[in-house]
Amino acid sequence: MAKTYSGERIPGTLRYTLKIREGNEEHIVQVPEPSIQILSDGFGPEESANRLALAILLDFTKNPQISFAYYKDFNFFLAGLLSEDNWLLHSNRIDLFFKLLERPSLEKKPILSGNH
Repeated sequence: MAKTYSGERIPGTLRYTLKIREGNEEHIVQVPEPSIQILSDGFGPEESANRLALAILLDFTKNPQISFAYYKDFNFFLAGLLSEDNWLLHSNRIDLFFKLLERPSLEKKPILSGNH
């Protein structure tokens, strides 16, 4: 079943409330504020958006290895969406992201830029 992800920045913070809706069910995930430890774990200047991308991929794939390998590319794919104060994302866009990763490039360049 398709899922809908939505985010809302908590005013005055860098924390987001992430809502995940599937059918009639909805659950809320608190995405914590950035911390020094997280910066040392590979999160850079777009940390809040990257943390949201990771949280979404973890929920969608249920696979930490895949999620951690592609969260930066996923954030890039969404072109700044996760940096907005409020946003909405349908799981079909996540499916498209993974299909683009599988598609061989005609020019033999990476489809998405970023580090894995």
